[in-house]
Amino acid sequence: MHPTNLSNPLLASSPVQCPFVRQHGQLWTRVLLIVAVLLSSLPAMAADKGWSGQWDSRWRDGSARITMTQEGNLVTGVYSLYDGRVEGIADGRELLGRWWQDGQTGEFLAVRSTDGLSFTARLADGEWWTGVRVLDDDRALGFDIEQSSPADTLYYFMLIMNSTGFGSMERKSEASRLVDWAALDYRKISLLDYTELIYEVLDQLTFRALDLNSSLDQTSYQAVLKQAGSNKTFKLNFSKINDEWFIEPPPEDDLRAELASLINSRPTATNRKMANFASPRATLKTFMTHFDETNKSSLNQVVDGLDQSEMSELSKRYESNRIAGYLKRAMTRVGTPIWQEIPDDMQRPDPYVLFEHPMGSIVLAPTQTATGTIWQFTPESLRNIRTLYGIVDDLPLSSSAAGVSQATSAYFTVRDFFGRQPDLWTERLGPMELWQWLGLAVALLLSYVMGRVISVWISLPILKLFHSNLGEHPFYKNSLIWSLRLLLIGVTLRLMDEPLGLPDLIETVVLTTSFSLIVIALTVMGLILINLMTAHISRVQALAGNNITLVSLMAGILRITVVIAGILVLADLLEVPYQGVLAGLGVGGLAVALAAQSTLQNFISGITLYFDKPIAIGDYCRFGSREGTVEFIGMRSTRIRTLDRTLVTVPNSEFSNMQLENYAKRDRMFLNTTLQVRYETTPDQLRYLLAEIRRLLIAHPKVAADPLRVRFTGFGEHSLNINIFAYVRTDNRSEYLAIQEDLLLRMMDVVEKAGAQFAFPSMVYYEAQDTPHDEAKVKAAEMAVSKWREQNNLPFPDFSWQEKSEVSSTLDYPPTGSAVTERITADSIVNPEKKAPDFPEPEDKGK
Repeated sequence: MHPTNLSNPLLASSPVQCPFVRQHGQLWTRVLLIVAVLLSSLPAMAADKGWSGQWDSRWRDGSARITMTQEGNLVTGVYSLYDGRVEGIADGRELLGRWWQDGQTGEFLAVRSTDGLSFTARLADGEWWTGVRVLDDDRALGFDIEQSSPADTLYYFMLIMNSTGFGSMERKSEASRLVDWAALDYRKISLLDYTELIYEVLDQLTFRALDLNSSLDQTSYQAVLKQAGSNKTFKLNFSKINDEWFIEPPPEDDLRAELASLINSRPTATNRKMANFASPRATLKTFMTHFDETNKSSLNQVVDGLDQSEMSELSKRYESNRIAGYLKRAMTRVGTPIWQEIPDDMQRPDPYVLFEHPMGSIVLAPTQTATGTIWQFTPESLRNIRTLYGIVDDLPLSSSAAGVSQATSAYFTVRDFFGRQPDLWTERLGPMELWQWLGLAVALLLSYVMGRVISVWISLPILKLFHSNLGEHPFYKNSLIWSLRLLLIGVTLRLMDEPLGLPDLIETVVLTTSFSLIVIALTVMGLILINLMTAHISRVQALAGNNITLVSLMAGILRITVVIAGILVLADLLEVPYQGVLAGLGVGGLAVALAAQSTLQNFISGITLYFDKPIAIGDYCRFGSREGTVEFIGMRSTRIRTLDRTLVTVPNSEFSNMQLENYAKRDRMFLNTTLQVRYETTPDQLRYLLAEIRRLLIAHPKVAADPLRVRFTGFGEHSLNINIFAYVRTDNRSEYLAIQEDLLLRMMDVVEKAGAQFAFPSMVYYEAQDTPHDEAKVKAAEMAVSKWREQNNLPFPDFSWQEKSEVSSTLDYPPTGSAVTERITADSIVNPEKKAPDFPEPEDKGK
């Protein structure tokens, strides 16, 4: 405990009473008394040894094992690693004292914990000092140190230094006791740092400590230790003192020079992975010190030490951790040597055998990888490790095995439980033990029962939601229930795999089966749910028009996605080389596109029909030479109900290329007809007809005022032709036919009122006299035109706007006497809420 400046005095140990304590002193006394009684009942306090015993202590600049002795209130202690000592006076759990080390001294105040297992101290200069009681000197290692020969001394020195970090106590001070510090004339560093320096040098060498030979009469011994993979050697001297052998420490400068020379004599690893597995020693050390059965992330650190070239992909994913667990547990039973006995040669050509048995061996061998050569446990070792572990499982744990105190995984917890039962449970039957066969059978039975029970419970809300659709499609209902059962069976098998720890062959079958069931079940369930949701949306009419088309398109895309995803996942699980197929599709993409050209065209055309929206579901349209009502627009085709009530299915690519006439999109309907009157009609009669028909159309409330034309268009072969051009205010065909009928009948009245007659082509010869003109009506029509002319009110080429305004919508429609009671008036034109009655569509193919 090297001090800095000891000018600050130690704080007084007498307590300072504050006003609060004085005021409530009686209450605090009672509380402290109760606490003292409770603490005195603890076993640790009952067996309190005071300050006597060994303590592993630490301070800012170092650490050491301190042995303290308490006699009454006097406490003395020594820590030989630094030639230091302490003395103090104990007052209960407090210790007020002084320390001496390397000619320096200082005061301290230490307080033991209530359980007596640790202490915390404050030095006079404000630095800290802590310690932990050594209850069992060799609890972490489980052996007694022997120094009866140089071989024993070197073996235990390396064993203690190798084990540093696995126990909760500091062990390096124990190793330093095996060094003859009296033989070291001068040192610049602490004994602990010097001990670590010796260890670093020895760790660069490969040797078997128990092979050192010395006679009983010798008092000194020199061991020549070699470095694997080079011609370097290191001479280590031993001396015998009072029948115990100690390591003679070389000068510090010589050790540092030897360490640099040994490090530079061999190539170094290029990366961290290479460093962890660069030699048999590096691989075993990484494996034994980093792998933890209960920590999945530790598998990533040691999996590179397993040669998995003969394992399937599923086994690599799920079996590697158990294989590593078998290896580690087997080696902790057969006993791993100290690291320095294992070759540390990166260029060693031959495999290194760790353990041999007629039923299997544990062997490390070099393996060539993309980054270089690494050392791995051979495939034969991995293949036979289960059998080998079953043989050595009854051996107790080796005291020299590193990392044996780590927790146990779920599988080994179950396996250890059955291992404590009669031998029948762990009897091997083929590739597995009896308890594994029984566990697999129970897992299968349990998964089936759970699948039947839980599938019903899960499917109830789905069946309730899609009751109508499932009633129409019982196949969907049965497929959904069985998919749920298969899914639960697969999940149960997957969950049972971890505690059962199935071997590679059986696990591959079980995992393949479970994952296949899961993927197939999820794929089928996805397809069924897509179909049910699509049918449900159509049934409840949640969306209308072209949105139904979008639902259909999206449903088709989802179906394709679900199927392709299921196939790819299943191919990956079954290790089918689909990557080559995908690459082939990339190369042969043109051929595939040509083969699926019509399908792609139909799909793209379906998307175009949705976004361009020339038609919508429910529209009446003409496509090509046919007419009908659109019922469905899908990914591949469009279905149309014709006037004959037949269903026509047209591929989208053809349908989108047709000239589509959508009658549902018109806002009014076109009236275009020609009246043919006889050549006997006089010009004034004709003028009268033109004027009255215009007046009729202007006056009719269902005829648009603009555009509107009634013109004498020419001399026909048998008639004088009057063309009528107007738009009827309706988009309903039935209503249009009714309005057209009313207009034509009124025009007949106008023709009859003018005394004119309709012309017709005829080659018939009449023997009877021709029907004479009604001279009175002719004269009346001519007089009316003459009057218009005299009044400068001749409606040619058109009526004045004043007269149009007076005449507009003055006719009654429906006409007087019609069975339809609702009247179309000017008010109904202004108020669009008042709709005209809809007339039924005629059952014909007419427009």
